[in-house]
Amino acid sequence: MSGTRLPGDSEANDRHKSDLRAETRLSGDLGARFEEFMDAHDASKSEVLREALDEFLPSSANSEYLLPRDPDLKDAYLALAGTDEKRVMPVSKAESILSQQTHPNEPKELIRDDVLRELDGTGLLNVVSGRVAVLPLTSRDDVAPTDGDRDE
Repeated sequence: MSGTRLPGDSEANDRHKSDLRAETRLSGDLGARFEEFMDAHDASKSEVLREALDEFLPSSANSEYLLPRDPDLKDAYLALAGTDEKRVMPVSKAESILSQQTHPNEPKELIRDDVLRELDGTGLLNVVSGRVAVLPLTSRDDVAPTDGDRDE
């Protein structure tokens, strides 16, 4: 048996060959916060990193909310939604929010084309007559089928 395998691992089922290994160094405040979090939650490095990446990366099945898959659109929607109630605002205000929070180096005209138009009609946001209607964050639990909802 190879030194990298655990008991019960076979060469055909060697998780070290099929799993992606990622390494990083955390310095300064980020490293200190990471250690504090692990200590406070009695969690392993791997467990914390896997959960954080699963939340951060697009199309996470474990995300608490229904969000766009594209990370830029996800960030933009989160910046605009931000409340439990539907928000309606002028396009210019939405562009200002996005230029300050998620797209600081992008001209407002491009934000309209690259972000608002992409989100328009997704069920998360609608642009009509110079106004943006942003629907509140929707929990995955609210749309997950229950046993009674499944087709039989």
